Amino acid sequence: MIENQTPCRFIGFDCGFKALESDEIHMASLILLDMNMPSIDGVEMFRKLGELNITQPLALLSGENSLFLKNAASLAQMHGLTILDSIEKPLSANKLTSLYKSLCETSRAQKQDNQTNQYSNEEILNGLQNEEFTGHLQPKVCCKTEEILGVEVLARWIHPTDGIVSPFFFIELLENLGKTSLLSSQLLLQTVQFWSQNKKAVSRIQFSINISANELEDVNLPERFYTICSEYGMPTSSITLEVTESNVINDIKHSLDVLLRLKLKGFKLSIDDFGTGYSSMKQLNELPFDELKIDRCFVDGCSQDASKKIIVSSTCEMANKLGLEVVAEGVEELADLNVVRQLGVKSVQGFYYFKPCSQQDFLTVISKNTADINRKIIKSK
Repeated sequence: MIENQTPCRFIGFDCGFKALESDEIHMASLILLDMNMPSIDGVEMFRKLGELNITQPLALLSGENSLFLKNAASLAQMHGLTILDSIEKPLSANKLTSLYKSLCETSRAQKQDNQTNQYSNEEILNGLQNEEFTGHLQPKVCCKTEEILGVEVLARWIHPTDGIVSPFFFIELLENLGKTSLLSSQLLLQTVQFWSQNKKAVSRIQFSINISANELEDVNLPERFYTICSEYGMPTSSITLEVTESNVINDIKHSLDVLLRLKLKGFKLSIDDFGTGYSSMKQLNELPFDELKIDRCFVDGCSQDASKKIIVSSTCEMANKLGLEVVAEGVEELADLNVVRQLGVKSVQGFYYFKPCSQQDFLTVISKNTADINRKIIKSK
């Protein structure tokens, strides 16, 4: 890690092959890669650096336009490389200063990540069996009125010693082990109980629960979810089940069987993280979704990135023609919120309005939001 007070040492190579043969490339804090070298271009270097399992961050330097640099960064990431920044020529002292600051910030974040606890399969499964997982609620806000329309139930692990643990540390493992079904059932039960205990405050709220694509292979899923809701008298129409689009649904026949019966029992269905997988159109055409959620990677920065704005716009147009409600995820800036508003997005999620919170904190949030909306209504009369 480079500290702010440590001077930089720069080593340059006039040929990419020389850099690849040097031990210095494995010890660098940052690799500044010119995309237009004479002996080997930057695209070829991605392939070579990937084969060498280079973990050092890269900054791309090119005279090409910003779209080329963005596409190049995407390719580098496919090779397992980390791109810190992309810089258009000419290189300047200001650009280098900004790059150095980004490097220091990234290094500090990586150090913190390396100090974060990693959990064994056994520990995570024990936590699941002991019902240590809980749902935190992130509101979905109406673009026009700013009223809270719903919440997404996001899994958190309340670790006995480490406190709240992010799903980053357990979701992938549970999916690989085929254990997400138990987690989904626990979160649904907690949600239904919360609804039952706070009907007056949350009766109008739509609750969204994430389910993995592999859960759709279980033909008993609709009956199990319906039973949980019926036990506490919660209308199934108040539950939206979100299927992550990036999780490929391999068995369409079984999945369609399960999804159609979930629909018959009153549940609503949402396709989550739309645009991040390889079968978006196919799944929209064959599966009975009510809602489409645009992934945060397209929403974040769409006010500044013309390509992102076009993707969001075309997705909204398509969804509206198909009769799907549209939710934009990852809204953190007012400029991005204004863009998705103009494009007809019904509701948004993101830190601009609310971060995920506990059930108890959500009761405070919904109470304040209801009061704010009522004041606006009175003021407008």
